[in-house]
Amino acid sequence: MLNKVIVRVNNLKEVNTLKEKGISNFLFPLEKFSIGYQTFTLEEIKDLKVNIYLLINREFDNITLNEFKKIKDLSFVKGIFFEDIAIYMLLKDTGIPLIWSTMHFVINSRSINFWLAKVSSARLSNELTKEEIQTILKNVTKPVVLDVYGQNIAMYSRRKLLSNFFLAHQEKPKENLTLTTDNHISFKTFENEYGTVFFYKTSFNYTKILEEIDDSKILLYLYDIEDNTPEELLDIINKKETTSFNRFLEEPTIYKLEAKKWLNYFHQQVMLKKWK
Repeated sequence: MLNKVIVRVNNLKEVNTLKEKGISNFLFPLEKFSIGYQTFTLEEIKDLKVNIYLLINREFDNITLNEFKKIKDLSFVKGIFFEDIAIYMLLKDTGIPLIWSTMHFVINSRSINFWLAKVSSARLSNELTKEEIQTILKNVTKPVVLDVYGQNIAMYSRRKLLSNFFLAHQEKPKENLTLTTDNHISFKTFENEYGTVFFYKTSFNYTKILEEIDDSKILLYLYDIEDNTPEELLDIINKKETTSFNRFLEEPTIYKLEAKKWLNYFHQQVMLKKWK
């Protein structure tokens, strides 16, 4: 299985340690074009003797796209996980393997197969039950990427939500802020010049379902090292149980239907000319 494991790392020392243990695939968030993670420049990683995958998860505007166009050589890259369609449009004819990785949209086999006709693979959203994952795997036309361990991104905004909050309340900005909801779910926050990301603070760990997954339909199993040491991550890869937040794996996200109810109400009020 190690040949299908891919790990997002925080530094190059972690790469060397994990490589010695048999892992050869690594995911590097690309500086200027990724948000929420420690990033790397192409100069830092291009000569590594590993399979190099890039994570590009920022939303693009024309300025960002023109900056990306300045990159001259990506021939050493094994694949690119992309969120914004601008990356697909720019690189679709280059021969570089592209992996559709839009956070909350890779959730059904129809939309996935639409993209699999255009790209090399897709990264399943981490908001699916075990049964939904199995159904998708039965129907996809190409092997896909499955997140196994990490912190799920709850939301990403291009706005500086934290800075604006502290400015509005005339408070000194705080770093490494943790937010907790009324139902005791905690979020880790990240903000830089590109926007704001909220992560679920407790990691998910799906190692327990891997024996029930059709391995032939999996291109890569993705693990995020987070704050773990390489040795701790290897234990997790070897199916060590951890404290985890597996709500999406165990409970259908039917709460999203509430939004539809509100939209129906809004539509009725507009039709009745009661909404001004």
